[in-house]
Amino acid sequence: MVCVSVSKHALAKRIGLPTIFGGFFSLGITSFGGGTAGWLYQQIVQRRRWIDDPAFLSAVGLSRIMPGSSGVNLTVQIGQLLRGGVGALVAVVALLAGPLAIVVALSVGYAKLAGIDAVHAVLDGVAAAAIGLTFATGLRLIPRASPNAGSVAVTLATVLCVGVLRWPMLPVLIFLAPLSIGLALVQRRP
Repeated sequence: MVCVSVSKHALAKRIGLPTIFGGFFSLGITSFGGGTAGWLYQQIVQRRRWIDDPAFLSAVGLSRIMPGSSGVNLTVQIGQLLRGGVGALVAVVALLAGPLAIVVALSVGYAKLAGIDAVHAVLDGVAAAAIGLTFATGLRLIPRASPNAGSVAVTLATVLCVGVLRWPMLPVLIFLAPLSIGLALVQRRP
């Protein structure tokens, strides 16, 4: 059994459901790139002092062994600590409501603009820039990784098959992944 304590400050104050919603909603729309546990710690433990360090760390440990997203699991546990089952529901809905609204708004906007050739040109340009940045990053890493002829050949074959010939990625990977692993094993032998 995991023993989790709520800070004395949170118990004395009894945090309201609108406050929980507001705190987790702002976390949902401002936390980018993963690391939800870090954002939650900074906002819930350090800034708002709703729970203490031991309670947070216990919740983090439990959230990581549960199936599903550890960030959502942690949100449910913190909400439950603050206001029981209703607090858990409010916290997770608040955390996910903002990003959901943003994604829906972006998809509606894209659907309205999808038929415009200028939008396609802009998106093609963004895709080309992303591909260029990916290649540039790869080229910068080549001297550090000291690639061998096999890895370069597999990389070029992947780019040729998927990028140029437009073959489906799954069959290409099914063929090239074992080939790449075999080449790596052969090259590691003394």
